Amino acid sequence: MKFPRKSLAAAGAAALIIASGTAAFAGPPWTISVGGSSTGSPATYDATSGPIDFTVPGLSLGCDSGTAEGTITPGATSSKAGEIAETEFIGCLGPLGIDVDVTQTSTWDINITGDNAGGVTPGEIGNVAASVSNPDGLCSFNVVGTVAGSFDENTQQLTVDNTSGPDTLFVQDVDGCFGLILEDDPATFAGTYDLANIANVTIAN
Repeated sequence: MKFPRKSLAAAGAAALIIASGTAAFAGPPWTISVGGSSTGSPATYDATSGPIDFTVPGLSLGCDSGTAEGTITPGATSSKAGEIAETEFIGCLGPLGIDVDVTQTSTWDINITGDNAGGVTPGEIGNVAASVSNPDGLCSFNVVGTVAGSFDENTQQLTVDNTSGPDTLFVQDVDGCFGLILEDDPATFAGTYDLANIANVTIAN
């Protein structure tokens, strides 16, 4: 990850919602379909991302790439669309360019927060919790909270990005880090994940 000190997350990231939309502002419940079917067991997916950006005030950090695995649940829902069970963050740098490892420490929720517009449905990743640590013990901290995002059914891409809007992701339990990362710092996280090994996912209002 690359870290400069200005306004993160972790995790992998990633993941999110499903769109197919219809009337604007219809609101919940939404109906999730996988491969055209809104019934059946949760469907597993894999996802890959390019560069991932993570920031805290005054520091820009990041990873070269990432992966995510989890499930999408067909059917009607008032919010939750699925889960992110496992993530991997590759080539991550922390403050002053030190190597860091990022580990997901909870199951993350994929939630729908609004109606489809042009094939894009807004949502968020909830229950985010991840640990970040340098192998030599120079820096460690946890990241917790929620991250806004959206799902584009046209490209089957999940974009995770809370760089605008209210602070919903925070740093806790900071140890070391050269005094550059502080307890309760707000963090931003941004990346785009391509869904794979799952039939097309859509959402109807």
